[in-house]
Amino acid sequence: GTSLTRTRSGGGGGGAPETGDEDDDAVSSTGKALQSVNVAGVSLFGGMVFGSGRDLAVPHLECRDINGVDFVALKDAGFKAVVFDKDNTLTRPYEKQVWSDVAAALETCVRAFGIDNVAVLSNSAGLAQYDPKGKVAAEMERALGIGFLRHSSKKPAGNCDALVRRFGCDAREMIFVGDRYLTDVVYGNRHGMFTVRVEPFTEEGESTSIRLAKKIEGGALALWKKRPEKGRFDRTPGYKPHLLIPEGRTANDFLAAAARG
Repeated sequence: GTSLTRTRSGGGGGGAPETGDEDDDAVSSTGKALQSVNVAGVSLFGGMVFGSGRDLAVPHLECRDINGVDFVALKDAGFKAVVFDKDNTLTRPYEKQVWSDVAAALETCVRAFGIDNVAVLSNSAGLAQYDPKGKVAAEMERALGIGFLRHSSKKPAGNCDALVRRFGCDAREMIFVGDRYLTDVVYGNRHGMFTVRVEPFTEEGESTSIRLAKKIEGGALALWKKRPEKGRFDRTPGYKPHLLIPEGRTANDFLAAAARG
């Protein structure tokens, strides 16, 4: 099986990833500052405030962390690849090790889908603005044991051509897992993926602007999401339809047994 590096619960680390030389450190620090500015996300949110496309911010499934996802059942349903966000989904912000609480679940995912069909699409490691030479992404690949996509557009902007080439399947056959509604969930839904939103591990290490953005989007989603009895399933996590969800089943059926309430 694939061996994934773990860190102890409550473990430290944190801070921006090191890149090895002063010039790269300077670029990385600049990128970290720019990472807080997500023009596409702000623009999209502005449209949603006035009622356009709110369903894009609503995930198919919500759970505490990736332990709540039944990856084997998703593979059996016909999904072919899994795309993860990094910070607060697999690792604490800017850390270089899989958070110990989710390491076993990541291993289960890799066993179910195969190492070549699991990758990370991050708004930090692998993003040209933040990691122009891909050195952070390469370091993360060695540390986490899974691939990192090199790309030039922050989620939720950008196409998914690189993911389609990497996995050799349609975007609708992919699963996107992340902690941010207006980046991870919107990106996945824009391209027809099955989207899973997990709760962030911590705010430690995040910038003030990112913390504020998360509070704003969390408040907005609390208003935009609908309960099942309202019949607005496109805006109801757990009931949101997807092409590969078998007839007679709902997204909630892909929660791991321990996560079902």
